[in-house]
Amino acid sequence: MIKIVFKLIGKGVFLIGFLIFSISALAQDKDFRLIPWPNQLEKGKGEFILKASTSIVPPSIKDKELAELLALRLKSLTGYDLKVANSAAVNNVIRFLADEHIKGGKEAYQLEVTGGNVVIKAAKPEGWFYAMQTLVQLLPANIDQRVANLGVRIPAVKIADAPHFQWRGLMVDVSRNFFSKEVIKRYILQMSKYKMNVLHLHLTDNQGWRIEIKSLPKLTEVGAWRVPRTGYWRNQKAPEAGEKATKGGFYTQDDIRELVAYGQKHFVELVPEIDVPGHSLALIASYPELSCTKGAQQVLAGDPWNASRTNVVCAGNDSVFVFLEKVIDELAGLFPSKFIHIGGDEVSRAYWDKCPVCQQRIKDEHLKSSEELQSYFLKRVSKIVLSKGKQPLGWYENLPGGLPDDMAVMSWKDDKGGILSSNKGQQVVMTPAAYTYLDFYQGDQYLENAIFSVNRLSTTFQFNPIPKGIKEENVMGGQGSLWTEQVPNERKLQAMTWPRAFALSETLWSGPAKRSWSNFIDRVESHLPVLDKDTVNYSRYFYDAIVSGVRGADKTLLINLSTEIEGLKIYYSFDDTDPDPYYPVYAGIPLSIPKGAQNIRVITYRNGVQVGRLMKIPVTELERRTPVK
Repeated sequence: MIKIVFKLIGKGVFLIGFLIFSISALAQDKDFRLIPWPNQLEKGKGEFILKASTSIVPPSIKDKELAELLALRLKSLTGYDLKVANSAAVNNVIRFLADEHIKGGKEAYQLEVTGGNVVIKAAKPEGWFYAMQTLVQLLPANIDQRVANLGVRIPAVKIADAPHFQWRGLMVDVSRNFFSKEVIKRYILQMSKYKMNVLHLHLTDNQGWRIEIKSLPKLTEVGAWRVPRTGYWRNQKAPEAGEKATKGGFYTQDDIRELVAYGQKHFVELVPEIDVPGHSLALIASYPELSCTKGAQQVLAGDPWNASRTNVVCAGNDSVFVFLEKVIDELAGLFPSKFIHIGGDEVSRAYWDKCPVCQQRIKDEHLKSSEELQSYFLKRVSKIVLSKGKQPLGWYENLPGGLPDDMAVMSWKDDKGGILSSNKGQQVVMTPAAYTYLDFYQGDQYLENAIFSVNRLSTTFQFNPIPKGIKEENVMGGQGSLWTEQVPNERKLQAMTWPRAFALSETLWSGPAKRSWSNFIDRVESHLPVLDKDTVNYSRYFYDAIVSGVRGADKTLLINLSTEIEGLKIYYSFDDTDPDPYYPVYAGIPLSIPKGAQNIRVITYRNGVQVGRLMKIPVTELERRTPVK
């Protein structure tokens, strides 16, 4: 999806000491580093000693696989090869129990750690699974072999927990850049550790069609490949004469079945998206007869907004709907999810305005405009989805003909779409770009390939899926959405997701009211070594200084420095040397720029240790950002 650039109101996302009310201080004891924070936590006395002889007792033989999953995770952390069996042992046991009286739904659980045992109670396997994730987080972050030989100490605690929202999602755009099924599996595993439960796959767009449709083989023979290009997304060179399309890939239907099964094992639901009628250049390159122009096209290797490229299917052509029914029929057979996402956003209706077939459709259906034709198209595709036993889901668009009544809506531009749709009785998933778009840059725009806007960790933490005026009972939850125009590999995919997904996990599981920024940051920092151990990349830009300009009384440029988190010292220089703790420290007063200075260099330290990047920002860049009013 091509996004608009958002201004954050009041620019209040960079507050030092950022404050969000917590409930009863959430009892967020520093002995516990849990993400997301549980509903209820009561610290106990003593500790459980996990040993090589500890056994894991599943609730029944049919649930043994779940206990084995816990044993495998504990082995990776401790080296212990724990026995999974119907043990009669009384002490030093991790025991799963079925309890139909647990309140909070199928994902709710109770976890009690005492000196003798660990007891996990839940009504359904989902609850046991999430209790397992909490239990693993209770272990020390780093366990060396010497500690493991003596036993691993887990603090005594009693936890009662359940999620606030049913949809706790992340979206990955696999069209702009393709990621193998192995990468997606690792992504599923990581998100499941933090109780995220929906992976929305954006499978098609202008830059690639990523799923095998057996009845329409050209979609992957042609649509899954483009000419290779490396670097910044915009203004990439067009394909040269005779240049082969070798970059890309797709998931076979067996790959999808494997991913779905892996997701089910980790209680992550995979939701497919086929984006129509716009964002369809890869489809049209495969089957050009489905466009208004019917001319030959090539899969895009860069920025799509070029008038010569037809990326919209013909809404007046009945064969388009026959085609889409074939696609949706095969999708419905592959994905157990009740939802199929049909896109529906950012349609360039200029093609329809010039197309006699589309204009005839407008006349025949008594429509007033091409905008109403977009509504007609979405309603017709929604009926196809419903006929396959699935519920349509789409991006919110403000159309005069309205969105289909049976379509669930993703509110992406802001909160307004979710508010309007929820009050009409539609289910909504909140993913407002300013807070949840994970392709937005996390640090200084000058130092990143910043094509849109900023979304710092503190910004994501402010995400509220229940804005004023929304009908809360129709809010399924929310998600972070990662468009991958500038995400060419797995390491960047990870760094754009973490730690911002921690903030999403916290909000969507614990609820928007139960948040404490300072405590959250402490817990985030305690999880960074865990990510390191799991070889998961992450951004450290929340440690960076924030450099901004302000105009003095005489309109001269002054420089403000700040940080997202408390306790950091900012050192700076104007003389093009690299600052360290022996340089001037920022004292909170805007800095005058010395005559002749061309750059400011800043760095952050905490307790004498460098934590942020050394940043070099040209004065001309700050002049550009700070216009004279």
